[in-house]
Amino acid sequence: MILYTKISNERSKKFRIRTEIWEEEGELLVKKMPEDPAAAGHMRHIYESSLKLGEDLKDTGLGVNRCALEAEGLRFEYLQGETLEVELDRHLEKNDMEGLTQKIREYFSLFSEGSEPFRATEEFKEVFGEVSFETPQSSRRVSDIDMIFSNVIWSKDRWELVDYEWTFFFPVPVKYLQYRCLYYYILGNTKRARILGDELYRTFGIAEEEQEQFASMEEHFQKYQVGDCRPYWTLYEEISQGVIDAREVIGRESKKRDCRTVEVYFDDGRGFGAWNCRFYKKCPPGRVALSIQVPEGTRQVRIDPCTGKSLVRLETLAAGKTALKPSANGRKTAGGAYVFDTEDPQFVIRQLPPGTRKIQIVFRAEPLEGLVRDVVLGQQGRLEWMEQTRAWRLYRKVRKALGKREPDM
Repeated sequence: MILYTKISNERSKKFRIRTEIWEEEGELLVKKMPEDPAAAGHMRHIYESSLKLGEDLKDTGLGVNRCALEAEGLRFEYLQGETLEVELDRHLEKNDMEGLTQKIREYFSLFSEGSEPFRATEEFKEVFGEVSFETPQSSRRVSDIDMIFSNVIWSKDRWELVDYEWTFFFPVPVKYLQYRCLYYYILGNTKRARILGDELYRTFGIAEEEQEQFASMEEHFQKYQVGDCRPYWTLYEEISQGVIDAREVIGRESKKRDCRTVEVYFDDGRGFGAWNCRFYKKCPPGRVALSIQVPEGTRQVRIDPCTGKSLVRLETLAAGKTALKPSANGRKTAGGAYVFDTEDPQFVIRQLPPGTRKIQIVFRAEPLEGLVRDVVLGQQGRLEWMEQTRAWRLYRKVRKALGKREPDM
């Protein structure tokens, strides 16, 4: 009975395989089969790799998952245990960097001894491209470049390699094998990348010059693996219109919503707060006229006419026939408008006529941005009504040319 299937079809046809986990007579096993007839040679290569890699590592303490060649493909023992990646993450969660590096060091010691100097053969160049190292590199006779931490399991009192598909029988720098282990561990989790960064490469003696060469090798290997196939993830730049930052969208929409709302707070002795607030809708731009009901016992009233830096022309603020004089967290110009260079404009009525139950407010608001802000706030800190200045007249001409209504101040 098949319990799991994975098809590796985003590759060159000669590397397309299918991996399955089977249950037979109560035992689990792993099968690998060619997904394309062209991959039959790759199946034979994996089997040959199991033999040569096992021979090369037999005295290291690092085992190779047993493989058997069958008519339809390959059969592997199903190993149960914990991957080295899981163990490293446990150290990382405890912020035990010493334990993490020691465990990696122990694993690397199982295959770090290269028996021969590295030389770039033609076979090597076909897979990994041209390389040039400042320091001599050593290599093993057989190189499984996919000895990454997630592919090695602690089982039967030793580490076992469970995936050696990408094993080569020509010289490959041992440091590249270690580089891939670190690279895919760091890349596989944003938290790892944030904590470890590039420091792990330096800890294990992989210089920046070597990192550059190994990164180039990895790029060539990925191209060799996919061949003429175009994996869907490589199409992102061609078909995507980019990433939309939801926070920006929410911020813009919130701002639009806030501009349609006047917030009024009533102080009943506890100060201004959300516990005693009302919202009044308006339809900007234009003249806003509201009649605000004042709860009994109100001592002060705070009116937030809009959200964002604004110019506000207050036409009427009264309780019945009595004009009210507010304080504001903006500054008043000679022309009578209020300049709010803050995201939270406020009018506060600190003295209400006895028995006030209703307040009328009429105002117009204009965003304080661009040229308007430069004009109003750019006069050495002096706030004057700028209608007669050259810059203000220029601003009005620009708005008129764009077909926008001029602000009524």
